[in-house]
Amino acid sequence: MSEELHKLQRIGAQKIHEKTHIPIQHIQEILQSDFSSFSRVQFLGFISILEREYNENLSAHKAFGMSYFDELEKQTSSSLTISPAEKKSKKSLYLTIVVILFIVIFVLQYTVFTQKVQETEVDDTLIENVEKSIQPKKEDNQTQELNSTKEVLVKVQTPEVKITKSFKITSKSKVWFGYIDVLTNKKRQKTFQGEFELDPNKEWLLRFGHGFINMYINGEVVKFNSRDITRFLYKDGELQAINSAEFKKLNRGSSW
Repeated sequence: MSEELHKLQRIGAQKIHEKTHIPIQHIQEILQSDFSSFSRVQFLGFISILEREYNENLSAHKAFGMSYFDELEKQTSSSLTISPAEKKSKKSLYLTIVVILFIVIFVLQYTVFTQKVQETEVDDTLIENVEKSIQPKKEDNQTQELNSTKEVLVKVQTPEVKITKSFKITSKSKVWFGYIDVLTNKKRQKTFQGEFELDPNKEWLLRFGHGFINMYINGEVVKFNSRDITRFLYKDGELQAINSAEFKKLNRGSSW
């Protein structure tokens, strides 16, 4: 355990909660290295707040947490593996052909009977030729098995899990909101209540008149609870709380 984390433990979860407004339960879980109730985005958000408010470098604890989420994703991915179906035996293939032949002959006979068509003698040689034509050759059977194997391999390939990117902000009360496209430095501001969406593929600087807001990143929610002005950097699908100096540095020297 790092010295920085020891310092936070000595401060205590209650005092940290009073200063950062992070729920006490989440503070205790972070201090105890218990990440089971967090999403990756929530964990990074809370770590950023602690680093900002206490001027501590928690990179070691952050790396430990990220390794936990990486391992969790590997376990989830491995559970999606699909087992290939067993190949049908030659005996089952032959039996299927015989059954199909029997059904065809029965249907033909029944049709002739119902239509009252005069019976004709069936040439035994013709039947033998039909049976021989149905029997699979050894080479053809091997080809069918090879094609069947290829078909199974194609079907059992694990599909890629595509994650739809999204970035949504919600507020139950009216809040002033300023947002800046970092690439173009284009600035916009508005006062809103309810929901507001931003392009998840861009890099954003965000500033709020208060911190009673929730942010949904790719469907995962990060909750904040603060009366003070709050500032954030959104980049590559991750959210980071920043202070005034960091905001000004990223905003080309301007506080807004």
